[in-house]
Amino acid sequence: MILLPVFCLGASHEPPTDPQGPEGTFLRYNLLDPFPGGRLGAFNTREGGHVNDEVQYYTPENAVQEQDGGEIVITAEKRPDGKIYSARLESYQVWTTAQSEDIKKRGYIEVRALYPSKVNGENLKGAWPAIWMLGSGNGHEWPRHGEIDMMESVNGRPKIYMATHSTNHYGGNAQHPSAYAFDVNADFTQDQLICGFEWNLENEGQVDMTWWMTWYDLGSQNWKSEHSTLVVHQGNDYWDFYNSFNGEGFSVLINLAEGGNFPGTSDALIDGQPQYVVVKSAKVYGF
Repeated sequence: MILLPVFCLGASHEPPTDPQGPEGTFLRYNLLDPFPGGRLGAFNTREGGHVNDEVQYYTPENAVQEQDGGEIVITAEKRPDGKIYSARLESYQVWTTAQSEDIKKRGYIEVRALYPSKVNGENLKGAWPAIWMLGSGNGHEWPRHGEIDMMESVNGRPKIYMATHSTNHYGGNAQHPSAYAFDVNADFTQDQLICGFEWNLENEGQVDMTWWMTWYDLGSQNWKSEHSTLVVHQGNDYWDFYNSFNGEGFSVLINLAEGGNFPGTSDALIDGQPQYVVVKSAKVYGF
């Protein structure tokens, strides 16, 4: 029997229950429910690692789901062999944004998760949790088919980075929504981030992408929401995104990397304690 870690939720605050993105949505898919071909809901796990100068190795056993439809826990840990192990979830060939015609042109996905990031989170140095999407081919010929970073966080700092990568805009030259990042006053080890992303291809000649973020603000002691939009027009790698949305669609990935080129360090798990990404919810909405 797999024993899941027990999380102290005494300091957490009850999040809003309704979707926090655009108005007029209705639920289409719960990605934590069983899916044909998926091991953990709509997700499978990947084995491997050491890309982007990361120090962890991904193994299937480092991601567990207590029961069908329940939360998924990713654990990053240092084992007796001295190496760091973690997990990466991928929905490729199980679920994509092209799953059905009613969400292909416009849809909204909302992932709610705890992850290693908080005010005064220096002990979380090296942590690199991410919720992101890959276009047709799941990274084949990257970045030609598009990558959408719904959320990235590094080194335990409560800063929410958002970006897209494509043929002519990737790495340090990525495209960002107008806000680029939200620097927030939060503890995401206790209070979940409600991380939403809306795609809209209904306006001819452009792809509209909007990030919707909700978090518990420690200063005001209230849940706070912000959103920011990137409009990609023709001639600005438009076809990378348009063709993926209208082809295989974008799949969803959730992982906890340690170290690497974005954190800028090979130090990780410096206090010797495991770190976790707890996927509380992952739902897709139509309009």
